[in-house]
Amino acid sequence: MDFGVLGPLAVWRAGVPLDLGTPKAQVLLAVLLCRSGRPVSAAALAEAIWGEEQPKSAAKNVQTYVHRLRQCLGDPGRITREGSGYLLRAGRHELDAARFEDLTVMARTALAAGDLEQSRRLFDEALRFWRGPAFAGIADISALVAEAARLDELRLCVLEERIEVDLRLARHGELLGELTALTKEHPFRERMWAQLMLALYRCGRRADALGVYLQARDVLVEETGLDPGQQLRNLYQAILGEDPALDPPAVAGAGAREGQRVNGAEAARPRMLPPALGDFTGQRVELAEIDAVLREDRACDEPAAVVTISGPGGTGKTALAVKAAHRLRSVYADGQLFAMLAGTRAEPVDPAIVLGRFLRALGVPATAVPDDPEERAEHYRSLLSERRILVVLDDALDEAQLAPLIPASGTCGVIVTGRVRFGGLGGARRVELGEMSEADSLALLRNSTDDRLASAGQPELSALVRLCARLPLALRIVGSLLASRPHWRLPDLVSRLADEQHRLDALRYRDLEVRASFGLSYEGLRPEARRLFRLLGLLEAPDFPLWAAAAALDTELRTAQELLDELVDVHLLDVTRTPNDQARYGFHDLIRAYARERAEEEESTATRHAAIERALSALVALTDIADRDHMGQNMFQRDAPRWRPERVAASLPPSVPPMSSLDSERIALVAGVRQAAALGRDELCWELAVGAHALFETERYFDDWQECYETAMALAKAVGNLRGQARLLISMAGLRYTRRRYGPAEESNTEAMRLFERIGDQRGYLAALSNAPFFLVQNGRLTEAIAAGGEAHVRLNASGQAAAALHAYSQVGLAHLQAGRPGVAVEVFAEILAGAREQRIRNLIARDTYWLGQAQLALGRHAEAEEAFTELSACAGDIGPSGGFYVAHAWGCLHLAGGKHVDARQRLLEGVEIARALHDPMFETRVLVDLLEPALHDEDLPAAISQGEHAVEVARSINYPYLLASVLDKLARLHAAAGDDAAADRLAREAVTVGARIR
Repeated sequence: MDFGVLGPLAVWRAGVPLDLGTPKAQVLLAVLLCRSGRPVSAAALAEAIWGEEQPKSAAKNVQTYVHRLRQCLGDPGRITREGSGYLLRAGRHELDAARFEDLTVMARTALAAGDLEQSRRLFDEALRFWRGPAFAGIADISALVAEAARLDELRLCVLEERIEVDLRLARHGELLGELTALTKEHPFRERMWAQLMLALYRCGRRADALGVYLQARDVLVEETGLDPGQQLRNLYQAILGEDPALDPPAVAGAGAREGQRVNGAEAARPRMLPPALGDFTGQRVELAEIDAVLREDRACDEPAAVVTISGPGGTGKTALAVKAAHRLRSVYADGQLFAMLAGTRAEPVDPAIVLGRFLRALGVPATAVPDDPEERAEHYRSLLSERRILVVLDDALDEAQLAPLIPASGTCGVIVTGRVRFGGLGGARRVELGEMSEADSLALLRNSTDDRLASAGQPELSALVRLCARLPLALRIVGSLLASRPHWRLPDLVSRLADEQHRLDALRYRDLEVRASFGLSYEGLRPEARRLFRLLGLLEAPDFPLWAAAAALDTELRTAQELLDELVDVHLLDVTRTPNDQARYGFHDLIRAYARERAEEEESTATRHAAIERALSALVALTDIADRDHMGQNMFQRDAPRWRPERVAASLPPSVPPMSSLDSERIALVAGVRQAAALGRDELCWELAVGAHALFETERYFDDWQECYETAMALAKAVGNLRGQARLLISMAGLRYTRRRYGPAEESNTEAMRLFERIGDQRGYLAALSNAPFFLVQNGRLTEAIAAGGEAHVRLNASGQAAAALHAYSQVGLAHLQAGRPGVAVEVFAEILAGAREQRIRNLIARDTYWLGQAQLALGRHAEAEEAFTELSACAGDIGPSGGFYVAHAWGCLHLAGGKHVDARQRLLEGVEIARALHDPMFETRVLVDLLEPALHDEDLPAAISQGEHAVEVARSINYPYLLASVLDKLARLHAAAGDDAAADRLAREAVTVGARIR
């Protein structure tokens, strides 16, 4: 929002003026703006509105006007009650008077540093805020009189200072018309008379200059009775004596001429580049790229070489452009033009104004500069048609602003900087800036702090670079702080920056401020884009997809996409693509901090929490979609709300399995569980944790699985959510089972069943019951597993949970296979696969195809087994990373059964490598058992025995009787083949003992 007092009172929201209501309401707003950031008592407001003749209801009326004003502004938090008064909050960047004063200070600083061009630009920018006298129309209100007078006087002083800079830049010819009008409007300002006299004298109009003095003296004597002051009298005497001190100062580029003529005069060779940074660091690749493009030889009839440099605020776009331009001075010997286009300001520079400056810099007299913008552009292109001139256009708004300023000749080069990507500049080479490398970041810090960091430790320096997010502006600010404050210790600065909530406050040094740099981009956005930016900053996920943005804003996908594109275009968001070609959007760390800050200031707590919950509930909806696709149905009933599942589904690539899309959200899932817990949303928290079960199991993300369980369980216990606890216990049972901790897994599952019974949750109880056969098989209780699996199969089917029924029933097939009934196992697996194919349960199809092939092998049906394993090879990816193990082991077993020991050993060793990479002792034991079979035929029996002893050790660690008995039997046979009958007998007896536990 922008507030204007430098002229008639005005307020703009996103550039659109607001209707401020009645005159009394405008007076109230003006007084609050006059004292922005300070409370104004209700009595003072009443006096300002009504003077001494206040109605009895004045206090009540003030409340009414404040209420209406809040409604008009559309931001209730702008005006707050403070004690007995009211306070209006407006940042300095929102109030034209404050921005005018800030720019004035910056212009004076540049002037003191000798940068006349920069000073002139800043004075000009400051003066453009004026639309008339301060508080025009209400400046006679007693509460405003002093402030209005102060501002009006300041404007005139600044105007005089800007004219003084123009005189020092030898632009006296351009000032004549302006000064003539000013002296008529302000006849008592002697400095303006003196400036007009000096301008006339430098234009060779000595007599006119003396005449102006006489005119000024007449006005002053007639109106005030006073003679001109000493300064004006001294100037008069100096002009009479043609004092050489009055001659125009030498200006860079003024003495450099060439043979070309412009309107009868020799054309100037402009040198308008600002100085390059002395501590410029890094960006070597980008410099080389710019150099290569702009050093190319091009003919006049070719287009000019154009390089655009884009990136977020603070990435050093201007510094890079200026550095590159200075390196190219010898290539563009006819001069360099430079203009700040103020694309991120409320009022970007009109390209016609820039053309006027460029034409004058190229030697065109001010009186010969065309008024028509198109004629200026034509004249500009004509002058540059055969000259080698580099044009640097800084902080551009868009292609429309740039179009008149791009030369038409290939002899010229152009460097454009801006926060947008300028996709409409055909043929331009695009350079995008982001964070610096750590090495360059450290170099920049050291360069900007002299020797302050010579003794600093690497951990502290790395922490400082990380907290600055390797943003050049932030690093430069930190360097300036350390250089200017010798009493600051590096650890203290690291500690200040470590406070995320106040990090942007710490990254400020004089007129350098990270927050203000980001604010320029933010303020240029449409209101809805600004709101999306704020809300996305609240998410803990490092990046997010389209549907998350739509959920945060509660809008259509198309609308969210348009707004995301706008944020990407101005580099407030980065965009990457996942390996499955999904777009993901993310913040630079410091930009995220700024987005959160804006959300804290501009959104209510309820609104912030609602946005987070929508995004998380959309993530829960994605877990549903992935679960259904992967497992055949949602395995468990859930109660937390889902945000627009149809929109989440519509945003997913049709060619990508939903589980793969969910995999892209793994970090977001873990962060979402934490964030839901922090908000105290227990249902959302445990459902997110549970929804990630299939992903974590398939991809074996054990640490993430454990963290989500612990976070969600702590909250469920804290609020007494028994159903959530029971469901999380099932998830923990799955984690322990996948880690091959079968006893603890069964304990967790049994506890879940007890909790479900306690609360009367039949569906939950059946879910836990469906897991029971898995634990029974691994513990060697095959008869119980067959009974439990059959019961679960019947009951789950009866309750409409066909997919869960098939998963439970698969353990019945495995139990029959391990009990030595492969024919029954084949029948069970065939039945399961028929149902799984009908319901498209991809992971079950892949896994039970493997077991069907193993059962066929046990029956000696090698052709049928090969057919099953061929199908497995095509769909193993649906099992996740372990799919490679299933394929390697399956073909190893098939080769082994066919007597192809060399091929078998090769595939089985491949299976061992995969099992070890997955840190899966059950997989490793299973393949080691089979790998011992070809070892019986090896001559190197000691090596085979050593391998067998390792297999026994691994099998004991997971307490899987079936596998342990198998490996003990194979090891006994190896010892027997080696002639060690005692060891063979001992191991064979242990194999029988372990086998007896399998029943």
